[in-house]
Amino acid sequence: MKKKMMLVLTTTLLGFGSIASAATDYYKSSDKGPVGPQTRPCKASAEARVTYRNERQNRFSELGPDARDHFNRFSAGRVKHFRMNGLEERLGLSKQQSTQVKELREKQFSLVVAERKELATLKRELEEKSFTTTPDRKKIDELSDKIGQKYASLAQLKSKHLTELVSILTPAQRTKLQTIRDARELRQHRDRF
Repeated sequence: MKKKMMLVLTTTLLGFGSIASAATDYYKSSDKGPVGPQTRPCKASAEARVTYRNERQNRFSELGPDARDHFNRFSAGRVKHFRMNGLEERLGLSKQQSTQVKELREKQFSLVVAERKELATLKRELEEKSFTTTPDRKKIDELSDKIGQKYASLAQLKSKHLTELVSILTPAQRTKLQTIRDARELRQHRDRF
């Protein structure tokens, strides 16, 4: 009886050990760093998350449109409606509309990436100026104004993109797109709380 109990206990512990090792995250945010258990960015410090996000954006912006398209596709195991093709199917886009939307998205992506790079540079510079022992208020105010202008520029780019997108769609497709966007906004709002 004692041997049987020890065998069951050992098997149970080995089972838990294998589950724990399977759950170990071997995520790495750099090609050069050592591979080993690390915390995911969402559980990392704020500084580590910002560093990770900036590095990811920099690497992604350096890719060509074909490579970006590859990374924008979800794996086959993901739900179909998350892919662009899923959006095309849900909106019922024609081949011509799909081509126009794809070109529009690529153009928007390249413009937004450039703006976001400049915004990240300005934010970094603002932080550096703010952390000095004797901060230059004039320079800080100037950088803050430039950051505000970049956000305004991004908002204008988004508005222009949506206007061009809507011009491609039929009225029924516009209504469907608005429904999809509203649902996404509700999900994002729900996930924040």
